[in-house]
Amino acid sequence: MKPSTPTLTAALAAVALCAAGHAAQHDALRATLAYAQKRCVKIYGGGAGREHGYATGLLVSPDGLILTAQGIYLSEGRLRAVLPDGTRHDARVVRESESLQAALVQVDAKTPDFFLLPEASPVRQGDWVVAVSNVFNVATADEPLSVTLGVVSLRAEMAARHRMQDVPYAGELLLVDAITSNPGAPGGALCTLDGKLAGMLGKLFHSKHTRTRINYAVPIELLKPFVEGTPTATAAATTPPKAAQGLPYVGIRLFTLSGTRAPAYVDRVAAGSPARRAGVRKDDLILAVAGTVVRNCRECEQALATLAPGRPVALLVKRKHTVKSLTLTPASLPAPGAKGAKEEGK
Repeated sequence: MKPSTPTLTAALAAVALCAAGHAAQHDALRATLAYAQKRCVKIYGGGAGREHGYATGLLVSPDGLILTAQGIYLSEGRLRAVLPDGTRHDARVVRESESLQAALVQVDAKTPDFFLLPEASPVRQGDWVVAVSNVFNVATADEPLSVTLGVVSLRAEMAARHRMQDVPYAGELLLVDAITSNPGAPGGALCTLDGKLAGMLGKLFHSKHTRTRINYAVPIELLKPFVEGTPTATAAATTPPKAAQGLPYVGIRLFTLSGTRAPAYVDRVAAGSPARRAGVRKDDLILAVAGTVVRNCRECEQALATLAPGRPVALLVKRKHTVKSLTLTPASLPAPGAKGAKEEGK
């Protein structure tokens, strides 16, 4: 039985409409990728062991402000950013957020193409998104970054624990059905198909219990106050009041004979101290405290002084050729002459 002429005409029209729809979606996707590529940068700094010395960043202002994820690469004396046009610029850290695992860095360059930060989330569960990042450091100059297509699986609350993950995080996450948990991806862009910035790809979360990683992004509406320098509810909720913290005691003495700007090498560890229980040893080089990179003795002492007694934090140290993540639980400062205050160089 042959189809009638009206039926065949309707079928052909449906096919034509479907093809036109796919073409329009394809054009929209290409426009989104072009938009994102012009606003993402490559970040380079220090690396140690399994901590890679590169990441991705997002241009968020016309005068060179870059939003990226926290990492050991920020500790390098010469932090660099490669802009979309391939030009290289020295960069400096403006501020960091432990709770969001984010950092804001600055380059002295005009960046007229930058991401606009929305007040509210532009995505919902089930929406298609694209992730743009310099995964595995594939691009080094003006080459385009890597792209992954996926779906927002879930928006969930998360509180990363130091005994289960290498870094802390407190707040909501956008879980994504796309592989984003690879070196170089942190700091990348998660965009909707119509070009809106939905989030920043976060630091690698590796569960020591399940030996798995999660693919996620930090929602952009949580990062907007951080970029603008205003306090957030998340930060307020995760930072104990100073009056309730007391004075933290960890039992570490740094080697400061070369000055406070020298690298944060451990000179002595007090017997029975929180540092000794955490596994800190003499000659360890402290790289990060509670997710905050420390570049010298002064920054290390400042970071240790802000810790809350009884609250576990991650301590990233380099021991010979190995980088280790230790869990440090500060105590309250012991009274002079108290047991355990004796220092040992072991």
